[in-house]
Amino acid sequence: MLYIIAYLLFVAGPLLALLPGRRIPSVLAWSSMTTGCVLMGTEGVIAIGGPAAQPLIQLALPIIGPFDFVQTPLGGLLILITASVFAVALPFVARDASAFPQGRRALFLSIVMLTLAAMIGFFSAATIVSFIFCWELAAIAIWGLITFETRQSKPVAAGLLTLALSELGSLAGLVSLLLLASAASTPQLVGIAAAIPHLSPTLILVAGLLAFFGFGMKAGIIPLNVWLPAAHGTAPRSTSPILSGATLNLGLYAFLRIDAPIALHAPYLGLIILSSGALTALIGIIYALVEKDMKRLLAQSSVENMGIATAGIGAGLTFAAYGHPLLGGASMVAGLYHMINHSTFKTLLFLGAGGIDATTGTHNLDELGGLMKRLPALGGFFLVGTFAIAALPPFNGFVSEWLLLESLLRVVEIPDIPVRITFALSGALLALTSGLALTCFIMLSGSALMGLPRSERAAQAHKVPRTVIIPMGMLAVLSLLLGLAATLIIPVLGRLAAPLVGANPTASLVPAFFHPRSSIPLAVQHALNPIGVNVGAAFLPLRSLVVMHLDQTSAPVVYAMSTMLTFVVLILMLGSVWLLARGLRHKRITRSTLWDAGLTRLRPEMTYTATTFAAPVRVVFQGLFHPHIEEDEERQGAFVLTRSHRQVITNISDRLVLKPMISAAFTVANRLARMHKGRVNTYAAYILLAMVLALIMVGGTGR
Repeated sequence: MLYIIAYLLFVAGPLLALLPGRRIPSVLAWSSMTTGCVLMGTEGVIAIGGPAAQPLIQLALPIIGPFDFVQTPLGGLLILITASVFAVALPFVARDASAFPQGRRALFLSIVMLTLAAMIGFFSAATIVSFIFCWELAAIAIWGLITFETRQSKPVAAGLLTLALSELGSLAGLVSLLLLASAASTPQLVGIAAAIPHLSPTLILVAGLLAFFGFGMKAGIIPLNVWLPAAHGTAPRSTSPILSGATLNLGLYAFLRIDAPIALHAPYLGLIILSSGALTALIGIIYALVEKDMKRLLAQSSVENMGIATAGIGAGLTFAAYGHPLLGGASMVAGLYHMINHSTFKTLLFLGAGGIDATTGTHNLDELGGLMKRLPALGGFFLVGTFAIAALPPFNGFVSEWLLLESLLRVVEIPDIPVRITFALSGALLALTSGLALTCFIMLSGSALMGLPRSERAAQAHKVPRTVIIPMGMLAVLSLLLGLAATLIIPVLGRLAAPLVGANPTASLVPAFFHPRSSIPLAVQHALNPIGVNVGAAFLPLRSLVVMHLDQTSAPVVYAMSTMLTFVVLILMLGSVWLLARGLRHKRITRSTLWDAGLTRLRPEMTYTATTFAAPVRVVFQGLFHPHIEEDEERQGAFVLTRSHRQVITNISDRLVLKPMISAAFTVANRLARMHKGRVNTYAAYILLAMVLALIMVGGTGR
């Protein structure tokens, strides 16, 4: 019932935007759509705690076949995330939509709601027809969002690239589903998953690879990830939080529905997912470091974070395939946790980028600076987002990345040498990614918020819309809570991971530890006491320590963490520094003029910009970037007035995959075109040859 009411509210929102005026129609449309998101999020929560599958819609369409939808706990999690992202982004969307004329305003909001409706349908799809239909509907709606605001060449080109690669991925995914459905003799996704153990190993491996790289396009997995920075860099500022915080999860969900049951019986598929995710994460953060456009930087960072979540999923499936479902569950929890975290802090950061664009008119980092002083609320919340995405404790990014890196170390339980090597290399790539991510977001926050304003627009920034500030504040608090309440969230994700890997890690490893009122067994307590299991038990609302693996026979702790205690320690440290500073303020302080070396005033152009900060990265990874220099000069007669050099970096996926594919397609097309430009005698020869071959074949059949 909630689904029906929510969808009616989604339809009512754009219709209310057709009313005359600007403010009242926008408020009414926002209220209707946000209420629908709240109802849909409520339905997601109900689904998470509900049974394994609950039918929603069952239709038998002529020719097409069954068109069914079902409610599942995993789908409920994705619906909750999606509805929450849309809910916090809609105030900014409605504000920007109010600047359009009535018709375009309603059309814009209709495309936004179509995106949401298609995604919810995708997370509820039960057959390959409904699965592909909702995927395609979401792809078309995303293309509409990217190209809606302008008809300039760059947004149109980015939208067409997104749509083309999406269709290429859809084709690969559809072939995968048709192969599996034909072999399993059922179009139902549950039936296909149940039949996989009885299918040909070669067939399921091929189908799994097609599904991974086909649907992986939407998650930004290499090699088809070049669309993401182009699309997000040109999309309307109010839709970027939706595109990054919500729509990228479509690809991850497709992995979990299609590839998870396959990887349990094709172990090397899990290794491919793990290594592809780790490589995607590293490449994403390297390219983010050399971006000076804030939106493109955040888009490249989305590639990185999707890679991290994919690596967690791949590691979990590999552990389960090699007979270690508990360790697989721990890795899968890390992957799901990071998916939630990415949606939280990336929505926060894109809202901040949109707010900066709204007040300064630019998102070029080299033209910003000094915004923390002029926009303290936005700057503070934006800084929390950078802490979270850089995986600094006690924020949420730290929890999921720590769980993933620690779970990869447990590959020692698997004796297979190639598996150990793959895990070791993937872990090294992810560790390097974490270090580069910290550098990247120091650069982002420093160049955008700190220092002196490097343009007149940044110097005059003074006001940010409340439709940005309030959602940013909510997401900043949520980023902290998702880090502190790890012992409350991990059991929920463990239950969702259980059907994917065959075991619930929190119920099987240390079951009592994640329940505050339960008593921990004495042997486990003795093992955990030295690392602080009982610290804060009297006043903390949850267990402070997160333990994901423990050998209860000899009682060694394999890995544990505590973001709650880290937070308490940080508060005590910061409080001590504040008290010390207050105490020193009352003492006599001698002030004197420092030697300025002749520099009486620091000018904005003397400060570090994003471009100069990233210079060492450009040098170290020059072989990866493969840059080329574009030279522009202005002449007057024989004299050169100005000459400028610009370094252009091409994405490695574009250079090694996309451009060769396009070149090969043009070559084939040109050769085929020659067949249509020949002489009449040549065409007559073709016809004669075809007739002779047909007669020979008929004659052979007659005998």
